[in-house]
Amino acid sequence: MVRDALKVMKTTLDKVKGMVEFFHESTRATEKLKSTQRQMDIPELRLKQDCATRWNSTLYMLKQVLESKDAIISALALINAHIDALDQEEWEALGDLHCFGTL
Repeated sequence: MVRDALKVMKTTLDKVKGMVEFFHESTRATEKLKSTQRQMDIPELRLKQDCATRWNSTLYMLKQVLESKDAIISALALINAHIDALDQEEWEALGDLHCFGTL
């Protein structure tokens, strides 16, 4: 049931997965994210990837992405990453989805 509900936000979730994969695949991006998190005085989190067989892994992924939102946005801008970025509406929708998932 939860997976079916997540299909409604497939495009946004695909963008989030793309960002997380980008940070996992690029050492330069990972280091930039960590240094940005330190500068912003937020916990240094290594972004978790979700797993298709565990719906709650998507929830954990979203939680970490939302906690590091500002650092992610800054790091992507600083390294001029060519990935699909989330717009403000998508960030807000993720926040709403995360709140729903923690009820």
